[in-house]
Amino acid sequence: MRNDDEQGLVTGINITPLVDITLVLLIIFMVTATFVSERAMEVNLPKSAAKEDAPTPALTVTLGKDGALKLMKKTVTLGELTSMLAAEVKQSPDEKVLLKAEKDLAYYKVAEVLEAIKLAGVRKVALAMERK
Repeated sequence: MRNDDEQGLVTGINITPLVDITLVLLIIFMVTATFVSERAMEVNLPKSAAKEDAPTPALTVTLGKDGALKLMKKTVTLGELTSMLAAEVKQSPDEKVLLKAEKDLAYYKVAEVLEAIKLAGVRKVALAMERK
């Protein structure tokens, strides 16, 4: 028979609290990472009267007031944008792109970026609008 002292002795490590804390930290990281990627460049978006659910794009292209072009947070040229998006489309043919453009930009600048996105083979493009 065993001693009473030996029965109360814990020989293993309980990792359940460690797993719980790790999962909570992972969830917090995933939520904050989406907010950080959306703030690559501040632009004033045009207003939209139509209420439409925004798509969940994998890639965000931002066109700033001075014509600065960014893919996610990286500054790119039109040629680089086309080649980078073409590489993404090669990996995932149903890639979605969200274009955020300054509301006071000339139409031809937005059209140039849209053309570059289409030349890359992207079939699903959405324009970002602020809700009224």
